[in-house]
Parts: sequence; structure tokens; C-alpha cells
Amino acid sequence: MGRKGKEIVKAKLEDVTADLNKAYADEWLAHYQYWLTAQWIRGMDADTLRGVLIQQSADELSHAELIANRIIQLGGTPVMHPAKLVETSGCGYKQPPSDSTNLTQVIQDVLEAEACAIDAYSKMSEKYRNTDQVTHEIFEDLLKDEVEDEEKWEKLAGTF
Repeated sequence: MGRKGKEIVKAKLEDVTADLNKAYADEWLAHYQYWLTAQWIRGMDADTLRGVLIQQSADELSHAELIANRIIQLGGTPVMHPAKLVETSGCGYKQPPSDSTNLTQVIQDVLEAEACAIDAYSKMSEKYRNTDQVTHEIFEDLLKDEVEDEEKWEKLAGTF
């Protein structure tokens, strides 16, 4: 990032990149959780849910890319080893249910992940509101996406 771009960040860059890395890890883990679950699930309605999970997985990967770019822009380094993702994450990773036909549990797991992301992004958006406008906007946009996702998954929960 350029000199002036760094000057306008009033927060400590190490704190910003640490918070961004936590979000980055969460997005990568959500991407993997949703993608793997889409491969794993079976049953009568699995094909319908599979498509939604694949799209959700792609969205989370897109979020991870956006966050990684901001980390790099600030002179930081995104989490570089998969083993460090869970350790860095704020929301953690929930593996697919052992019963591949338990689609209700799949939806519940996604709703829990989305709720955690909403909480985290709400806090981060507020934290950087006056100290890093660019990072604030990123967290605000991510928050909007996660709120929309939660609504979609709650509607899906009503059909299972």
C-alpha cells in the first residue's frame, strides 16, 4: 500500500491485520465446510441443498480473497498454512454431520456459522469505523452479505 494509504490508517496495522487474518481464516474454513458438506450429503433433498452449499462456498472463497488482498495491501501476510486456519479462526470449523442424510443438521450448522460471522463482522465494522475506513467498508460489506445469507438459510430451514 502506498504511503498516503498507510497514513490514513489510524489503527495499529498489526491489530488490523490480525483481525483481518481472523476473518480470513473464518472465510476459508466456511468455504471448506460448505464445499465438503455439499460433497458429503445424501438423501432425497440433497441435490437441492447441494447447489446452495456450492454457491455459498464460492461466496465465502470470494470473501477470503477480498480479505487477503486487504491484508497484503496493509503490508501483512495472510495465514499461509492450512493448519493455522483453525488456530487463527474466531468461529472455528464444524465438520459435516456423520449422518450424511441429516440435512436439518447441515442447515443448523450453517446458521451457526453465519451467526458467528455476523457477530464478528458487526464488531469489526464498528471497531474500524473511525480508524480505518477501507477495512471498515470491507467488514460492513461482509456483514451485509452474511445477514442476507442467514435470511436465506432460515428460509431453507423452514422447508426441511
